[in-house]
Amino acid sequence: MKRFVLAVLCVLAAGVIASSAVSASPPRTQLRTLQCVTALDPPSRAISITAVMRPVSATSKMQLRFQLYARPDSSHPYTRVHGGDLNTWVTPNNPTLGQRSADVWTLIKQVVDLKAPATYRFRVSYRWLGSHGQVLGSMVRTSQTCYQPELRPDLQVRTVHVEAVTGDTSQNAYLAVIRNAGATAAGPFEVQFIDGQLVKTRSLSGLAAHTTIRERFTGPVCSTGTATVTADPVDAVDDYNRTNNSLHVTCSETTNTSLHSRVR
Repeated sequence: MKRFVLAVLCVLAAGVIASSAVSASPPRTQLRTLQCVTALDPPSRAISITAVMRPVSATSKMQLRFQLYARPDSSHPYTRVHGGDLNTWVTPNNPTLGQRSADVWTLIKQVVDLKAPATYRFRVSYRWLGSHGQVLGSMVRTSQTCYQPELRPDLQVRTVHVEAVTGDTSQNAYLAVIRNAGATAAGPFEVQFIDGQLVKTRSLSGLAAHTTIRERFTGPVCSTGTATVTADPVDAVDDYNRTNNSLHVTCSETTNTSLHSRVR
């Protein structure tokens, strides 16, 4: 009886060892080493992922497909990014890789020149094909996210207020509020005032991030004419949003109260 119990225990132990050996086998697919490189210069922004793939039984060919998704903020859904070989199936350079049980395919995918601000993530598809091209199996894995902040300056002409000039009824003062809403300081740039044929330019040494300055120009009385104030008219600053660099001022004929609208 003792021998029988001992034999049963040995069989059970062997089963546990075999089960452990099976569970310890390497996974067929893995995603490793998500790298998220942020930068001031857009071409230097990057995201990369390492995909690892091992064959299943009867594999003739292994394939991978990398898809990159992005969203500008949490209120928007993720949308697919296009470019290069994204969204297409790729195969190993060695066409026989995957035909041996011990084969491992490791592929690093990098995407650069990312738009910001945005959050990115990879969706990686794995596919095993048989000798006749039939799909033996497939799997999809999704990476962690990579947030790319916009680090460049953002010069804005926020408002232009028109006032009378004391003692001179032929002139108005134009008080422009210029702000750098970006995350980094802007280097030297100009502020330009144009009213008809009159052009005045003011040179500034720069503007720190999230700070505001006020510039005052004098020009003809703004009644039926128009005036424009532009920050950085010659594009000296790597400004990520130039649509708010100018403000076109249309003045009331009776009150000189300015009405504002974006012109760029």
